[in-house]
Amino acid sequence: MITGSIEELSVLSLIVRLLLATLFGAIIGLERGARGQSAGIRTFALVCVGAASCAIVNLFLFYTTGSADTARIPSTVITGVGFLGVGTIVAGRTSVRGLTTAATMWSTAALGLLIGSGFLVGSIVCFLTIVFIVVVLNRVSLFQENIASRLSLYLELDRETGVEEFLSYMNEHGYSVSVLEKKNNASIHSKDIGLYVTCNIFKHKSHTNLINDIFTLSSVHYVEEIKG
Repeated sequence: MITGSIEELSVLSLIVRLLLATLFGAIIGLERGARGQSAGIRTFALVCVGAASCAIVNLFLFYTTGSADTARIPSTVITGVGFLGVGTIVAGRTSVRGLTTAATMWSTAALGLLIGSGFLVGSIVCFLTIVFIVVVLNRVSLFQENIASRLSLYLELDRETGVEEFLSYMNEHGYSVSVLEKKNNASIHSKDIGLYVTCNIFKHKSHTNLINDIFTLSSVHYVEEIKG
């Protein structure tokens, strides 16, 4: 049966496993990205591929040595690199940066385990998969983020007329504001007010175009998209 050959450790099963890990991880990340979360397509795909690669390492070491104890070192490597990757994640005022970098580092550690264990075919397929995710899926991720129906913004606008003008613009163009929160952060202009806003864009307008349109309002002096 087809499933039987895939479940064995072979070149075909290796390719199928990593492709499925990429596909399923990317689909889950697509849903998360659509909800405005920082961890999106590439992050979930990389984590899924890395985990699949670790499982392949364990299977290969067991088949070649006949002992399950050989999995101890790979497991500690993955744990250690996971802590190292956390250091690359930085939470800013309007975004969380470094998630994909951390996931890439973790997946690369799994790639190193494949190479070190001697599973050269597996390491080549894993390498190509990671490159595909980081390079090709990056374009898909950026496109998906730019057309998501939910948009979070940080704005600095005139304290007297800014809020009214902004809300009027959103209502006139059919956008709804679900969250409007005042922030006491130091603004560029001392007389401005800072706001965190979450909007629902039912028309699926490009985030970039909408932000540019908002910035043309006379009372809006600063606007930036919040990611994460």
